[in-house]
Amino acid sequence: MADMMFALGQTKKKKNEENKVRQTKSSLKEVNITDTIEKEIRKEQHSREQKWKATGRDQIKKNTNFDMARSLFGGGAAPAQHDDEEEEDDEVEQAAEDVKRLAVDDEEEADEGEYEEEEYEEEE
Repeated sequence: MADMMFALGQTKKKKNEENKVRQTKSSLKEVNITDTIEKEIRKEQHSREQKWKATGRDQIKKNTNFDMARSLFGGGAAPAQHDDEEEEDDEVEQAAEDVKRLAVDDEEEADEGEYEEEEYEEEE
C-alpha cells in the first residue's frame, strides 16, 4: 500500500506540473509580438542572403553558357559593326605615325647588320 501512496503522490505532482505548462502556453499564445530592432535586422540579413544565393545561381547559369574558344579567339560573336573596323584602321594609322615620329632609320640598322657580318667573317 505504501507503494501505491508513493505512486499517487508522484502522479499528483506530475499533473500539477502539466497544468502549469498548459497555463503558461495558453497565456503566451495571447502575447502579441511587435516589430523589434532584432526582427528588422534579421529580415535585412535574410533578404541579403537570398539575393546572394540568387546571384550565385544566376552566375552558374551564365557559366554554363560560356564558350572558351569564342572568348579567346572571337569566333561566333556578333557580327562586327562597320564603326569598329574604322576605329581599328584609325588605330593602325596612329601607330604608323608614332613609328615615323621616332625617326628610326632603316638604312643605319641595315649597315650595322652588314658590319656585324663582316666582323664574323674576319674572325673565322
